[in-house]
Amino acid sequence: MLRILLRKEVKELLMERSILIGAIIIPLIVFPLMGALTGLGMSAAMEKAEAGIIIGLADLDKTRLTTAELPGLLKERGIQLIKVECSAEEECIEAAARQAINIMIIPNGFTRNFTSGIQSKIITIYSIRSAAISEISMSQRFSEILLDSFKSLAERVHGSGIDPKFFEKPVLESPLVLYLGKMLRAPVTAIAATFLTTLFGLPLVAVMVASYASTVSATSIALEKESKTLELLLTIPARRIVILLSKLLGTFVMVLLSTISFLVGFGIYGLMIAGSMMARIPFEEVEIGPQVSLTFLDLWPSPAFLPILVSSIIIAMVMMTCIGLLVGVLGSDVRSAQQLVGAVTFPLLMPPFFILVFTPVQGLPMDVKIALLLDPFTHLFLAIHSGFAGDINSAIISIMVMLGFASVLLLLSSRLFMGERLITTKVTFGRKRALEA
Repeated sequence: MLRILLRKEVKELLMERSILIGAIIIPLIVFPLMGALTGLGMSAAMEKAEAGIIIGLADLDKTRLTTAELPGLLKERGIQLIKVECSAEEECIEAAARQAINIMIIPNGFTRNFTSGIQSKIITIYSIRSAAISEISMSQRFSEILLDSFKSLAERVHGSGIDPKFFEKPVLESPLVLYLGKMLRAPVTAIAATFLTTLFGLPLVAVMVASYASTVSATSIALEKESKTLELLLTIPARRIVILLSKLLGTFVMVLLSTISFLVGFGIYGLMIAGSMMARIPFEEVEIGPQVSLTFLDLWPSPAFLPILVSSIIIAMVMMTCIGLLVGVLGSDVRSAQQLVGAVTFPLLMPPFFILVFTPVQGLPMDVKIALLLDPFTHLFLAIHSGFAGDINSAIISIMVMLGFASVLLLLSSRLFMGERLITTKVTFGRKRALEA
């Protein structure tokens, strides 16, 4: 009996189009598409990395070991070296910021210590230009190549009589990370861990607020249709544009309260991260100690980022409100409208969210890049990423593009409210029921 009832329940649920489309068909289409696009972006980034990581070399020791043997080992591992003329750490930091490259500083006396089997010090400067995972991964890859190269160099210099402890850690790295015009004395690993707050936290807030806006607006118009009050609403002595504005502003007020709640909650989350949930990552190979404390506030950009973040979310909220109204008109009831708005907004929001976390848009193939840029919500994440990185001009351009899309959606919404399709248009997701005699 249980098997029969179970079969009946499964069949009935599969016959429900809202469940079939929203829970089964959409994920089967969207997630493989996101995987393919993300894979293309990551492949492009890896191909760029494999083509040669460009590193600046500031050799203050100037011996055969540092001018010939070490560069040879690095070139064998795909490192392209550029000679950097700087005699002090501050000068090398300026060069790294100016040329936007990673720099390795070989201090004076390195060869003497290295050939004597004494752990030698090197200074590495990592110049990170974006918060994408691929960018951080390239810096981590460079760090791994350095350690492997110095191990090979130690084995070549000392031969079979090498001290195992010296072979494991032939150099003591003193890392510096340049990001957002700040100099952070921390390993790239610590930076990567702290970036997760930015990479996922801020865009996730935008996704949640935008999704809520579309659901509220779709529910608002569908509720009118389901309760048969839409026709009555349209007969009152008020212009259609006034009714549309009331719907938009009503949804805007509700979602604005939600936005404030999300931003306050995320601010508290950031303070908790800064106060007690700091990234403490063991990194015994670095000179700055066995633990590194790096907080979210250490990476927070200039004050100009906050208005960019808020304005981007508000414009995205307006776009999603318009989409919700347009989709809500198509639904015959609240349930079908909510299912339909999810099926429409999910493919618009999630692909750019996941793809841009892993790869900056500049590293994507041209066709994928064009497809993403045609999605208005790609510019939401671009504005957040650019604003966080301090590229205010690019962030403003993304906001202007979003304003253009929002204007088009507002125009479409107003035209829909001017005609009779507001009442007659329906898309039914439920099962067809036999008409009663």
